Amino acid sequence: MIRIAQIIPYFGKWPEWMPLYLYSCGRNPMVDFIFYTDCEIPETTYSNTKFIKISFDDYCKLVGERLGIDYQISKAYKLTDLKPFIGKVHEKELLGYDWWGFGDIDLIYGDLSMLINDDNLKKYDILTTHNYHIAGHCTFVRNNEFFRNLCLKIVNWKYRLSDEKHYGFDEAEWSNLLYPNIKWPLTIYSKILSKISPKVFNPFMNFANRVLNPRQLFKEYFTSPIPKDNLKWTYNTRKSSIYSPCGKELPYLHFLFFKKTPWLETENYWKAGYYRIKMPFDKCNYIYIDTYGISND
Repeated sequence: MIRIAQIIPYFGKWPEWMPLYLYSCGRNPMVDFIFYTDCEIPETTYSNTKFIKISFDDYCKLVGERLGIDYQISKAYKLTDLKPFIGKVHEKELLGYDWWGFGDIDLIYGDLSMLINDDNLKKYDILTTHNYHIAGHCTFVRNNEFFRNLCLKIVNWKYRLSDEKHYGFDEAEWSNLLYPNIKWPLTIYSKILSKISPKVFNPFMNFANRVLNPRQLFKEYFTSPIPKDNLKWTYNTRKSSIYSPCGKELPYLHFLFFKKTPWLETENYWKAGYYRIKMPFDKCNYIYIDTYGISND
């Protein structure tokens, strides 16, 4: 059986939706979700949600020892730059796993077999859910020496990884190292196809990626929507499936633009009281996510 691990270092305080996130992890037993954290172990965990208690300072020390650098950072958010280095940092813990991955916890998983299935695991070495760069919120990588060490080709990585500035290595430089030819379809779109219609971007990129990058699945799954009023995304707890407002099934729903975020200027984001689930998830049947929050009504 193919073994897959997603490793997430997270420090501070769990978000309010954490029980729902973990429930959705538990419904996808093909992945072990491993957390390095100083947060309290959640009251309800699952056989594939594993927690390693460690202080922020001790985790940084571990990273420094594994990478051979002086790794001292002051803010936990800077750990997002560590994502391409997860396979290298945790090489010892990943022994026995065929794939490793990184991700965020501001999401809810549906049926991950849409992405992680026998065909994809045989055909590809990278599974990611955007077609124009790596999706930092959920990507899986074949566990071999090449992909573990690719991060070491990031320019001046030793200094920049410890610098307090956020570089977004996962979706930028590391993504380009994985798929250097992506510049060609992006150039064709920006110079020619964008003048015809912006709607051609996704089908064109999905096609170009299959031709230029056949060993890596860069495919747009529309997991990070910008929500509008009166539109609901539905999580079917019985089937562990998520559906967009138009009925399209998604492997997961990323909450990025539902929350207040520096990446989008809007007053249309979750306010206090947005999390309105009072009963066990398997009793809800359906959970709804919209601009007002997360609820079962």
